[in-house]
Amino acid sequence: MVLIGVVTFVLMTTMAQRDGYAYLFFYSIPSNSAISLFPHEPVLIYYGKFANWWLSAAAATGGTLIAGWLDHQVFVPVLNYQKITSYKENRFYRKSTDLFMRYPFATLVATGFTPIPFWPFKFLCFSIHYPLWRYLLALSVSRFPRYWLLAWAGAALGIPTWMLISAVIVIFATYAVRAVPMAWTHFKQRRGTWSSARESLDQGKGAAE
Repeated sequence: MVLIGVVTFVLMTTMAQRDGYAYLFFYSIPSNSAISLFPHEPVLIYYGKFANWWLSAAAATGGTLIAGWLDHQVFVPVLNYQKITSYKENRFYRKSTDLFMRYPFATLVATGFTPIPFWPFKFLCFSIHYPLWRYLLALSVSRFPRYWLLAWAGAALGIPTWMLISAVIVIFATYAVRAVPMAWTHFKQRRGTWSSARESLDQGKGAAE
């Protein structure tokens, strides 16, 4: 996902006017996944400066649906894995679920269209086995007009391109500064675990001999 996001971002900022809609489609997959490092708002605003708003919204929505399908396939089984479902006993989770289940589709549409953070509702959606087709329909209904408005804003506001590109880079760098040390620490811990397991295995073989 990171590789797709970086490559398509570079292509969009250098050759967007040639095959821009394809780049936007593929960029929208990592930028709309459940765990995303890439913002989509500055990119849609950037496209609105030179591309067709409707086609931009359609391309971004297509990528978002791919991301939604992937998220649903991965996180529904993960969040309902028997050994970690103890979080469902949490009082706050139960109350949130009760409220969400009153109007789940409308809630997904409202939070997918507005600036309200969408990821908590993704979490609830996946944890309750919300049907895939309804989830994807909610994404389509909410994201397409959101993307169209962002593209329109790019044409109406006239924000300089360098500011939009800088915004994406800063946001990605902010995530990277936090994520890289965590990933390195996790890697060292796993490497230590692997080393210990290998030593135990070697010791076991020596004792057997």
